[in-house]
Amino acid sequence: MYFRDIFSRRLLAVAVLALAPARANGQAPDSSSLRATRVGLDATYGRPDYSVFSGNVSVVPFVREHWQIGLSPSWEVDGGVRNYYVAGVADAIVNYVWLDDSGSGPYAGAFMSQRGASFAPGYGVYGLQAGWLRFLSPSVALRGELRLRRYSNAASPPSADLIVAFDPYLFGRGARNLTTLPSFGVFDATLLADYSMRPVHSLRINTTVAPFVTRWLQAGASANVQFAFFRSSGTHDFELFGRGYLPLDTRVVPFADVFVSNASVGMSNSTVGSEGSRAGLRTYLTTGIALDLAVQWRRYDSEMVGANIFRPAPERTVRATLTTQFRAVRARD
Repeated sequence: MYFRDIFSRRLLAVAVLALAPARANGQAPDSSSLRATRVGLDATYGRPDYSVFSGNVSVVPFVREHWQIGLSPSWEVDGGVRNYYVAGVADAIVNYVWLDDSGSGPYAGAFMSQRGASFAPGYGVYGLQAGWLRFLSPSVALRGELRLRRYSNAASPPSADLIVAFDPYLFGRGARNLTTLPSFGVFDATLLADYSMRPVHSLRINTTVAPFVTRWLQAGASANVQFAFFRSSGTHDFELFGRGYLPLDTRVVPFADVFVSNASVGMSNSTVGSEGSRAGLRTYLTTGIALDLAVQWRRYDSEMVGANIFRPAPERTVRATLTTQFRAVRARD
């Protein structure tokens, strides 16, 4: 119990300290951030043995000086069974935010959601959240949030989570277009950490860090880790990649990369490796925010299943994502 309490109190502090030597790849934040819109996008269409289309989008603008109201739908459509499987979530969020002139301050708000899936009854979710928002630039914010949720179906107990995330923001008055392509000293970084305190203690971290070596070369690593404290076990998906860009224009930048990864097989102790390549286009929506559209080919290694050797089917996917970007800052003496 002592470890759990210390962990939950320090999760926010660790994220803030990690950003001490860095700032978002843009000018300093100010009150103009209040006119911005928090956005999110992660959509994937894949065909291993069948088609899967899934994703989530969020649009949460500041509609007034202190009010932030928005929607965040997510979905999954599986086409590999006799009857299509469809699942969907529609979240509505409202926050009252107190930001100072430097773009930092607390907020509190409410949440409502309707959720449904094929072959199952729908249900609602409602709750409250409170946290701290700190704009690192007009286009990137660090958010720490405590959220409480209750479910309309009796089978789901109330939940409590601590969230730490980098949020992209668009359409702010202080945002500006990219004039020079990123190079050494700039790095992509995404973060979503979710520490569940109720009904069970668990931790999920999804993060990517990818520094630029030159304008045309980038190397990085990503991790998707889940750990259940109540059973002292977890799963992982690690990836290393190298990416090359064709830096001809700041508006649309073609790229290609190769990667290797290692992932858990279900909840077992077994893992499976894979490797592959991606090709796509990157466009900078504003300084510090990039939209990537890529086609990915993945081939899995063979693995032992009992006494037999099994190789999962190759995957082909198309993915669209938003990425936040930072610039390293030299420490002052």
